[in-house]
Amino acid sequence: MCLAIYKPKNKEVSKSRLQEAFRRNPHGAGIAYAKDGKVVIKKGFFSFAKFWKAYKKIRTSRAMLIHFRWATHGGHTTENCHPFKINGHTAMIHNGTINRVRVDDDGSDTSNFVDRILGPIVNSHPSFIHTIHGKKVINLAIGESKVVVMSGDGEAVIFNEKKGHWDKGVWYSNHSYEAPRRAPKYTNFSTQGYGTYWGGKKSKAKPKVHSSEIVGSGFTDPHANNRANGRSWIDDLEDATAGKR
Repeated sequence: MCLAIYKPKNKEVSKSRLQEAFRRNPHGAGIAYAKDGKVVIKKGFFSFAKFWKAYKKIRTSRAMLIHFRWATHGGHTTENCHPFKINGHTAMIHNGTINRVRVDDDGSDTSNFVDRILGPIVNSHPSFIHTIHGKKVINLAIGESKVVVMSGDGEAVIFNEKKGHWDKGVWYSNHSYEAPRRAPKYTNFSTQGYGTYWGGKKSKAKPKVHSSEIVGSGFTDPHANNRANGRSWIDDLEDATAGKR
């Protein structure tokens, strides 16, 4: 699952939330914080005590990325822990699985995405991810995943921001910082076909949306035929960077 958190300066995440996040995502934690125009990364915490010792020193004074990993690709190593460095003044964290990214080494889908796709984009065109179309292109490429990129001034760009949520001025990619709740007892459960839920009421299916509707007017997808042939945006981005490795 993983949990990605963006904590602006002067905001705080409680110790109890961090403990629960670590318990539910125990494969390595890390932080990145903004300092003097640069991003400082500390990661590879495999015990909460070590994580907390590093975090509490700067818990409110700095804008920060926080990540708790649940491994889906790659080993439980410090190298595969988030945040990942893009350059000296930019770092990123990710929640989810970025499908179709080629994992050519012992890394994860995230590390390969940063090395071959997101990193080259940010380093060659720094302003692109801050544009409306840039955000939409990355959103389409990462699918259901959520990605946060923070710069040395503490400002962040959150891709698929609405798939997470804000609480007390802090953004969370999911609710895995919350202690599990006891399941309530339900009655009148219907199993008559698909599209039903507790109480037997039918749910409305969401209409299919074409990528052009998500991107909006003013943007032309030069690879639209690729989409119709089953290729993803990640496939196109992989090919675009293939000769630049």
